[in-house]
Amino acid sequence: MACERPETASRSAAHAGLAVRDWLETQARVTGYWRDVLLEAGGNLALIEALDDHARFLQAAAMRGEGEVLQTQ
Repeated sequence: MACERPETASRSAAHAGLAVRDWLETQARVTGYWRDVLLEAGGNLALIEALDDHARFLQAAAMRGEGEVLQTQ
């Protein structure tokens, strides 16, 4: 079994973190889209609030670790 060098593993983890944050932000936008659709259709207020809460949760999750710097050496 091959072992990654520490700097390669760190770089891989940083790239994976960026991809996950991007995915979370995308999910927050999708949630916002469905919230708007439901709102325009006169949908259930409790469901709209649940979508708002979920979008905020996804955005907050995406913000975690944004200050990390990708180490290349």
